[in-house]
Amino acid sequence: MARIDPVTARDELLGLGVAPLTRAFHDAICTPVDVLEALQSAIEEGDELINAFCHLDWQQAFEAARESALRYRAGAPLGPLDGVPVSVKDLTDVRGWPTRRGSLLLAEAGPASDDAPAVALLRRGGAVLFGKTTTTEFGWTIRSDNPLSGLTRNPVDPAHSAGGSSSGAAAHVAAGWGPLALGSDAGGSVRIPASYCGLVGFKPTFGAIPMVPSSAFTEFAHLGPLSRSVDDCRAAMQVLSRPDPRDLASTFFRKQGEGSRPVRVGWTLLLGSGVQPDEYVTAAFHSSLEQLRAAGCHVQEVDARAQDCADAMWQIWRSRMVESFSSLPAPQRDKLGAGLRQLYREGEAMSMADLSAARIRLRQMAVDLGRVFSDIDVLLTPMTPGGAPLALEPDRAERAPAENWFLQSGYSYPFNITGQPALSLPMGRNPQGLPLGLQIVGHKFHDARVLEIGAQLEGLLSPAGAEN
Repeated sequence: MARIDPVTARDELLGLGVAPLTRAFHDAICTPVDVLEALQSAIEEGDELINAFCHLDWQQAFEAARESALRYRAGAPLGPLDGVPVSVKDLTDVRGWPTRRGSLLLAEAGPASDDAPAVALLRRGGAVLFGKTTTTEFGWTIRSDNPLSGLTRNPVDPAHSAGGSSSGAAAHVAAGWGPLALGSDAGGSVRIPASYCGLVGFKPTFGAIPMVPSSAFTEFAHLGPLSRSVDDCRAAMQVLSRPDPRDLASTFFRKQGEGSRPVRVGWTLLLGSGVQPDEYVTAAFHSSLEQLRAAGCHVQEVDARAQDCADAMWQIWRSRMVESFSSLPAPQRDKLGAGLRQLYREGEAMSMADLSAARIRLRQMAVDLGRVFSDIDVLLTPMTPGGAPLALEPDRAERAPAENWFLQSGYSYPFNITGQPALSLPMGRNPQGLPLGLQIVGHKFHDARVLEIGAQLEGLLSPAGAEN
């Protein structure tokens, strides 16, 4: 193949997945510098509308891209992500870049002194870090706005939300601006924006990717990749899934054998919330199940028995906001957005009895889910009950009250509680052209099985077959 011209073939370069991209580097069809030039051009042209990034560092990125090009020339790439551009969500530290968490409270934050462990793994693997993506303020909601950098729009339809809290991560990958983003997920924040934007999003087993420093959400917060294919997720996990002594969950993480018997597949349309999926999600989901049956898979409906715990999760969420900000003087807390201030006040007003009752309900939910997985290997659910909602424009966003978003994410948050691996896949579109998502959940530590099944389903669930 002839060498690709980065000027005339910008879209061709940016459309390559991780493996084709690194093969092109190896075969001298293009270089990491070529790809970064194409990426910079596309972002400068389109991000004024989408607003996916809160920090870009092209100088550092081009230095990394040139170093990667030299390694490929010497035949010594560092791994499957060498030369691949990767963004980092602005809740995760990158050495030399500020971490502002979408908040006016941290608007003047200086550069981070060190890389978070996952970022260090990306850097050691040769990934080209080029920017930080927008997040909702301190990751508190699945909307796609924050008080500091404003609204992030969905590239599929800019009138709609990109989802959150990994808003910019999903938006830029969906826009075609690089194949891979690192997001975080404490209640669906990788999988929900992936679903809204028509992407693949993976929340691995708790601890599979080291996550430091800890926060008030530590025991159910995960890092995870967003990409355009399962194969790209797999490549990311090869680099990111490494233990780090600063994160005890990652230090003791062990990958389990998958076994050779046929996979037992269960499904449910109701989980974690009483909110029913809309008719288009239901139709697309059943169409997906039919395609699996036609391919020889045995799928059975299961009784998830983990419904209507959204209120309990919301109680926990509010309590963690108090834990996050209680040490700040009141004038500092006043810099938080209206939604977070509301959550803080509500959390302060909670009783110990209410908090204890919420914790008991979530523990019981985890036990119930354990019973479900006693009889199946993977569970299929819709990813969200509908397509992406309309975006809240800035003038409305600041006035909007904090609402219990777990009602709209009942399919996602239970597996933050259990720590199980969960993958979001595109499942067609609704009549408005908005993407719909399918979730695949596996046993804890069986991440490889979830990704393997995800890759198989990805091939079966063609857009034509999954749409209704």
